[in-house]
Amino acid sequence: MARVALIGELNLDLIVTGAPGLPELGTEKIVGGMALTLGSSSAIMACQLARLGDDVRFISKAGADDFGRRALDFLRAREVPTEFVTVDASLSTGLTISIAVGNDRAQLTHLGCIEEMRAGDLDFNALRDRQHLHVSAFYAQRNLRADVGRIFARAHERGLTTSLDTGWPQEEAGGRDFTAALAQTDIFLPNEVEAMRLSGQDSVEKALDWLAERAPTVVIKLGTEGAVARRGEETVRRPAFEIEPVDTTGAGDSFNGGFLHAYLAGASLADSLDLGNACGALSTRAPGGTTSQATLAEAEELVGSAPRRRPA
Repeated sequence: MARVALIGELNLDLIVTGAPGLPELGTEKIVGGMALTLGSSSAIMACQLARLGDDVRFISKAGADDFGRRALDFLRAREVPTEFVTVDASLSTGLTISIAVGNDRAQLTHLGCIEEMRAGDLDFNALRDRQHLHVSAFYAQRNLRADVGRIFARAHERGLTTSLDTGWPQEEAGGRDFTAALAQTDIFLPNEVEAMRLSGQDSVEKALDWLAERAPTVVIKLGTEGAVARRGEETVRRPAFEIEPVDTTGAGDSFNGGFLHAYLAGASLADSLDLGNACGALSTRAPGGTTSQATLAEAEELVGSAPRRRPA
């Protein structure tokens, strides 16, 4: 059982499924369904780790509004403690509208309190007895990202390892804050588009080379192609599992949870990628990032029995 602390954002997702496409301005499209679920990369990952049986400590901020109360209720229902989530009556809780079209999705996000998390809000006692610290949504957390490198350095001083998932690079595709954070990151977990954008490279292979010179372990999520990882001289690529997705929202965050669960327990890169791929795939069985997250038994069964996708 890993003892993981996560610093991250907290918001809800309004999941729109069965959309025939995105509407043009001034038009309307009829969709298959909608569901209000727990959102935010960090919270979804925290729920996946808890689902796998890990000891999770989630550090975040929420507004004292209906969305905030619902988000906290979602966390508690998934056995993620909320004692380190600060509730601020002056803030609103964010919301993401996620529109699933086929196997892809588009999102609109109101950040709300997501961008209000600051280094000064962090009680380092929350890292007591932890073995690992993770930060997601690096770019969305606009008032935290400049301090992530220093936070990771302090975590290292306390004996913790660190991991980072930036999310989509918004107004900068690298920059000083990212460079400082990556220098203190033990495990970097971008998807393929993020990896290429952040490294300035035009292929996954070149991005992996560039990033691996700057972080000890790099894991690039490749969607339906699975994932590839490099640690030192070792490079491992594992295919995805054959599964028909209902909604891919949060699949990468569930992948992160599965990968870290195995990796922190001492599993090989290949086995860690397999568990990550399994958790990511199984999370797509229902709308929302946390609705159908896998237990450890379910993920291990998929790894042991399910067919893999053939490389494109």
